[in-house]
Amino acid sequence: MKNSSSKPEKLITSSVGSGNNINLDNCPIIFDSLEVGYNQIKLSFLGVGGVYMLINKKDPQRGSSVNLARRTQEYIHLIKGIRQPNSISQEEIKKTAASNWILIILVICTPQLSLVHEQLALIIWKPTINRYFSVVPRINPQWSDIDTAIIHIKEFLFLFEQDSFGFNRFQKFLTAYTIAKELKSDPKFLQEKHFSNLVFVYNKRFPEKDPIVYSSINKALKSLLISHSTLMDCVINQYILRDNLVLSFEPLTQESLVLFTNKPIADNQLRKEVIVFNEENELAYVFKSGREMARHLKIDGKVARAAILEGTYQNFTLIAKAISNRQEVLVLSSETFELVTELKSITVAMKYAKVNFYTMKILLETNKPHFGKIFKYKNTHK
Repeated sequence: MKNSSSKPEKLITSSVGSGNNINLDNCPIIFDSLEVGYNQIKLSFLGVGGVYMLINKKDPQRGSSVNLARRTQEYIHLIKGIRQPNSISQEEIKKTAASNWILIILVICTPQLSLVHEQLALIIWKPTINRYFSVVPRINPQWSDIDTAIIHIKEFLFLFEQDSFGFNRFQKFLTAYTIAKELKSDPKFLQEKHFSNLVFVYNKRFPEKDPIVYSSINKALKSLLISHSTLMDCVINQYILRDNLVLSFEPLTQESLVLFTNKPIADNQLRKEVIVFNEENELAYVFKSGREMARHLKIDGKVARAAILEGTYQNFTLIAKAISNRQEVLVLSSETFELVTELKSITVAMKYAKVNFYTMKILLETNKPHFGKIFKYKNTHK
């Protein structure tokens, strides 16, 4: 074990939450092997919270998350085949020997600070396997001192320019933790023993009104009379529930409420990406299609389609996210290259130019003028 302040390549960070009265002077701590790190952690940091990461020695551009004593034990079991992976990051760990992982403990902290420091680490390090760099501010009712977390959040706000990604993320943490502090006066909230996702319910017709906040997903489901998959579908796809309700796991601005829309009808120009969440409501997998999910999980296509429709498979929650295949087309003047109009799809462009599909493809690929107009895909035009 040795101390180091050097900055490694891209990697993955994660957090864990338990432990108190921790000395923060010894971070970062670097272990040359995952197994060596685990053996030391289970002796010196048992029950301790913190944020840390793994770096693959053979491929430093890839990495995975790890979780001090309990989580490092899980990953050792993955590598030895004692435990089966249930996420992309765990599969990455299973493929590589423990000796080829460098374990770095970035921060040792109390549980109420672990998610806050994890959000900061994701912004700074930008790890390669993480699909999203936003940490949902979850709450553990057993935390004795949320004020400490609020103080740190305010300190981190000053690290970022106003309206930047980092500033906006910690502004959401500040709002969520302030609400959680108020919820601790509710005896029913204190009965919870694990991390809880706060559920914010906004009324889109009255965006200026404060949201109703439920202290856990279960309470939101019982009150709204909906299933867990319906809740996740509304949150992930930004769908409106019952004409006017907007659901979120974190506070929203009035401007962001505009992004929530009614669930669209069937559209053959949309493909379905499948997002998979584990029992702890954490992102486990993202599949480009139901077929890819079926291949990965080694199940029949019909079983996969039925599971996606139902929203569950084994202990996973499945959310189908509609991804548009449409590409917007810009129409430019062939003489001045100034924008004439924007068209929503190739089909609309074909009607505009009065040509067939193959002619339009040639016009888009060659920039060849057509009756004084040039057609370009919007995402390729600068």
